[in-house]
Amino acid sequence: MTTQARDQEPSETDLRAFDAPPKVAVISLHTSPLDQPGAGDSGGMNVYVVEVAERLAEQGIAADIYTRCHGSGAPEVQEIAPGTRLIHVQAGPCAPVPKDELPSYLPWFLQGVLRHAAADDPTPRRHSPYDVVHSHYWLSGWVGSRAKEIWGAPHVASFHTLGKVKNRSLASDDHPEPPVRLDGEQRVIKAADRILAPTPTEAAHLVDLYGADPARIRIVPPGVDGGVFVPGRKDVARARLHLSNDRLLLFVGRLQPLKGPDLAIRALAHAVATAPERTRDWVLAIVGGSSGEPEVDEVAVLMDLAARSGVGDRVVFFPPQPHERLADFYSAAEAVIMPSRSESFGLVALEAQSCGTPVIASAIGGLRYVVRDGETGFLVQGNDPARYAEKMLMILGDPALAGRLSRAARVHAGRFTWDTTASGVGEVYRELLSRKLA
Repeated sequence: MTTQARDQEPSETDLRAFDAPPKVAVISLHTSPLDQPGAGDSGGMNVYVVEVAERLAEQGIAADIYTRCHGSGAPEVQEIAPGTRLIHVQAGPCAPVPKDELPSYLPWFLQGVLRHAAADDPTPRRHSPYDVVHSHYWLSGWVGSRAKEIWGAPHVASFHTLGKVKNRSLASDDHPEPPVRLDGEQRVIKAADRILAPTPTEAAHLVDLYGADPARIRIVPPGVDGGVFVPGRKDVARARLHLSNDRLLLFVGRLQPLKGPDLAIRALAHAVATAPERTRDWVLAIVGGSSGEPEVDEVAVLMDLAARSGVGDRVVFFPPQPHERLADFYSAAEAVIMPSRSESFGLVALEAQSCGTPVIASAIGGLRYVVRDGETGFLVQGNDPARYAEKMLMILGDPALAGRLSRAARVHAGRFTWDTTASGVGEVYRELLSRKLA
């Protein structure tokens, strides 16, 4: 799917015209695709990078994924799938650093990428060690823009979140994105050969808020692994998670105001206060880890909120889980709550629906694209906990409605696959490669 029609679709023969298989430098500076989603700065982007790279390799497009070394013990070069390598570049300490300090390490990271590519390039007959550079997030975009200038390779940029969009939806106690990010995004958007957006909503934000050229934007939605995220029996899933027979509501995500775990707790409290008999067996599970300021214990803050709201004994916290294990949480739940204040896409919503679990989500950003209101779940306008509580009571109080939403959610999620995503990304690469051959 693209934002414009093209006169001619590039064919598969475009790739065979090269004297070596196409090779892509994927830049994922601030977080490794192998990091645990839901902890620190890790999330759907981590899943996206590795899922797409593995499937591109099956198309004959090899990828080297460059990430900043932030822990000892990992090899410098690690094959994570045939045709896909993860390369750790030291830029600053080989340890986690606050995200607001990362801009100062960008030149170091760039130099590490250039050194490794120059030493490792097995095909010096190329004009550059890579045919395409694909960056993820604005920090990586800075590196990608300069690699493009040095190598002469086209640059594809994916942002996953946009600073100006986040700043329009801040919680009262959240910090705005700094000018250095907003300026960095603007520069990357201006220079990139192609910009990938997950939804038409983000494509519009790129044009309206950043002045992006619509002709350079391509819409490629993320996918879901339908072999992992499948419906399962609730009793079996609960037993695997060592949960009781209580009816489970679920929040999955980083514990930060932007994702709205506080709203999920307040919504549960409102439902319990409104209908105590109907909610006597309700429990809210919150799966995720803190992100942002290390001195702030988000779990403690949320536990205190639950206690003050009268539902301290109904909220259970789980640390970030291995991605595949989330399928048990989704299957165990009656509904997934996503009260995000900003969401570029909403991979959690897609995974939950793939498991047949209805989603109650905020009517913002990509969630309006991922969740079909009244068909696969509900979209809620605004940040009023009472509105979320109303939808929770509807789903858990009406088995026929819950069943209808569950069936439609499964069908809807089945339209999004990682194979389709990788094909869309590969199409963009082929488009740029065909221009080089012309």
